[in-house]
Amino acid sequence: MDNDMLSSLLSDPEALQNAMQAVSGILGGMGQPAPPPANDYDPTADMMQRALPVIGAIVQSGQGAVRQEKRALLGALKPFVTDEVAGQFDHALRLVSMARMARAAMGQIGQMGHTDGGSPPPDSNTPQPL
Repeated sequence: MDNDMLSSLLSDPEALQNAMQAVSGILGGMGQPAPPPANDYDPTADMMQRALPVIGAIVQSGQGAVRQEKRALLGALKPFVTDEVAGQFDHALRLVSMARMARAAMGQIGQMGHTDGGSPPPDSNTPQPL
């Protein structure tokens, strides 16, 4: 999948939701995984069932990186700026979303590293939407 396709998927909540539902349907749902049949166990599908909620949370954090009002403002300005500037608006929004998703992914990795059963220390640098 190239970057443009991924960016367009990540910037369109409805398309992303459809993709998540399709993957969920293939893997049998996003809830608790059912015990696999003894002779048909697929470790890849099991891993994907466990990963989908985590991936969904990371993607959701990227979608909420910029407040809807600011997205609407930038969208309203597009007809009054050059195509190059309008493209820079889109590019900036994607970068902010990807940065937020990277931060969320790093947080998920940090949570997996805690083996004491407790929750990780609170992150005082939790970013607020722009």
